[in-house]
Amino acid sequence: MSAHANVATIGLLLLLLLPSSAVFAAALPSPPDRSAPANNQSGPLPTAQSFTGGVFLVKDGSTDQNVSANEFVVEFYCIGHGAYIAKQFETAIGESISGTLSTAQASGVVDAANSVRPPRTVNLTITVGGLDLAGNITYVMTGMTYNVTTYSVWVTAQQSPPAEQRVGYIVVSVPERPQINETSQDLSGSSCSDFAMSKSGPAWTSPALSLGHPLNRFSTPPEGGFAPIFTYGTLKIVSSSGVAGAAYLRPGENATFLLPPGSYSAVADVTLFGIPFSVGSGTYSSPGGAASAQFTVSLTSIYDIWYGLEISVVIILVALVFFIESKLQVRVALVRASKYFSRVFRSAWRKFTD
Repeated sequence: MSAHANVATIGLLLLLLLPSSAVFAAALPSPPDRSAPANNQSGPLPTAQSFTGGVFLVKDGSTDQNVSANEFVVEFYCIGHGAYIAKQFETAIGESISGTLSTAQASGVVDAANSVRPPRTVNLTITVGGLDLAGNITYVMTGMTYNVTTYSVWVTAQQSPPAEQRVGYIVVSVPERPQINETSQDLSGSSCSDFAMSKSGPAWTSPALSLGHPLNRFSTPPEGGFAPIFTYGTLKIVSSSGVAGAAYLRPGENATFLLPPGSYSAVADVTLFGIPFSVGSGTYSSPGGAASAQFTVSLTSIYDIWYGLEISVVIILVALVFFIESKLQVRVALVRASKYFSRVFRSAWRKFTD
């Protein structure tokens, strides 16, 4: 069965499974063997953070990793000074989980991941130019250096005597430093333009221009939704054995999972107008003979749903204004009618008594 045939989105299209090995910048470690002696420890874990359900998080360390790229940045014509140019790059978070988790442990894994989750994007600025050259200077990003931090996820195993068992890893990848290549073409004798920047690559801007749109606060869904009207974010990766992993997603964010070979589906917990329900994404089966199942989960229609709710609120407010205005107009008409009949009655009464 092809990868496309294994992917299905249903319900409100809140989830999308993307079978991929390239979405996550860093290589996820293989899911741990829970039965291995190195993954079982009696007694407290050193420097561990504790979370719901007997979940513990231990920082294993950070390292820099280089990823190749080929992205046009900017081209200048006759630039004689340095310039700054910036772009927002996405961070990434991944989970490598082995075996099943209880509901409480899944909640603890979500809390643990949230405690180390980076901002969704980081803004990186580079210096370009600085050559007094009568010609063209082109900059291309040939790679990106990511800071990759790995954490071990442990749970309290239900055995006697109690022991801590490593069930997986959480890996955070943050863009740190773009690698830029400069090429120049000498055009001596050509006239130079007063405006050196001729064109720039997608989303590369002057830092002063990368402040965002003032309407973003209305067009971007708030993190977690707007309770009790609309909440979202928590999802579970499930298999026939139970919950295999859990995560929390923000608008525009992806989470990559690396699991033992098998069939999995993602299920999001959502509430709409206070009514809780779950939205599934169909089933993804790891390719035959694969050593692991890797896929990425993202929210796909949060923006559309949020936009629809905003439109609904506007319609309700407009209808309410018209309703109040119509009530006021009826009241004014009644007051005027009562005054008119009062004057007629007084006039008729005076004529009757005279």
